[in-house]
Amino acid sequence: MHILHITAGIQETCGVSCFVMETARAQMKAGHDVCVVTSMTCGYPVGDVDVRLLQEPMEVDFKPDIVHLHSIWNRYIHKMAVWCRKKGYPYMISPHGTLTGWAMRYHWWKKIPALLLYQYHDLRKASGFHVTVQEEVGDVRRLGLKQPVVVAPLGVDVMPEITSSAKSNDILFLGRIHSVKNLDSLLKAWSEISLAKRKCWRIVIAGPDDVGHQAELKTLAGELGLSVRDFSKELEFGKKQIHGGKEVPLEVYKEKMLQSDADVVFTGPVYGETKDWLYQEARFFVLPSHSENFGGVILEALAAGTPCITTKGTPWSALVENNCGWWVEDSVEELENALQGALALDDARYKEFSANARFFVEQNFSWDNTAKGLLNAYEEIL
Repeated sequence: MHILHITAGIQETCGVSCFVMETARAQMKAGHDVCVVTSMTCGYPVGDVDVRLLQEPMEVDFKPDIVHLHSIWNRYIHKMAVWCRKKGYPYMISPHGTLTGWAMRYHWWKKIPALLLYQYHDLRKASGFHVTVQEEVGDVRRLGLKQPVVVAPLGVDVMPEITSSAKSNDILFLGRIHSVKNLDSLLKAWSEISLAKRKCWRIVIAGPDDVGHQAELKTLAGELGLSVRDFSKELEFGKKQIHGGKEVPLEVYKEKMLQSDADVVFTGPVYGETKDWLYQEARFFVLPSHSENFGGVILEALAAGTPCITTKGTPWSALVENNCGWWVEDSVEELENALQGALALDDARYKEFSANARFFVEQNFSWDNTAKGLLNAYEEIL
């Protein structure tokens, strides 16, 4: 089968990019001819995949059996939907969370005109949809779209196990620093916990600043009486910056973390072995988002044996069902209760949570299974 994937950009900090590239690799491994078209790459390793950088994606010299479009509300993707219809190629759309209730309300004054002008037509003419969790099927159906929908989650590789004694007293957030991530509620919840209980603990916020939101969080932390250490600007010229630069070694981050004894630490974006190390050394991982269609960072944290705290704005009820974390209402009070529960976890119970996390990932998530589910859906469409 000849498969063409279309994504606006490929970046290491982007869950959509990870899904596109790792699915492409798994489909190639299964014996299919796969091409990925994008406008830019930034840090994500692409050498073994046929990736073509085109500002005008319609110029691609590849004749597909099926085209897989990733995300919506994007002119680059829209052009390829039009191209598919002109050429008679069937196309599947992965919304990647862009149709959730929160996402539809965010900047709605832009999305309603786009929906009326072109986006709904692109959706209505799709041959099928792919979503990463069952809950996302409802987002598709709510728009009156009746095409087939396949559910295929992200995959992940389980990280080497480390002992719980090697874990720090860090509660890690990793992702875009954006209002949808609800980090203000996390800081408010942390400030409500007594100094005695959170002594020697800290919140570590790792990720790229989105539209200046980090400055707002630092101001809020000061108002809440939380001390802040921000070394993100000191390491801002890492190799994954689009304008260039060399990768900052892991040892530099380790030294910076040793020097940072504040209540809240901002590291800036992290990649590669630094990102893996943060997942592994953190005692807990937290994703307080208002809305996530999947939340791949939860999966990555679990793969490191790190129990997680997240809200019901994410589809991670499995944390409770598999005894490896907390899944709470999207409120400061509920986040505080979950943090209190995490801090109170004794070592034996912690080891149980950590082992459960790794076992759950090993049993349920692999890129090969994701690729197989998508290939079956493609064949049904064709």
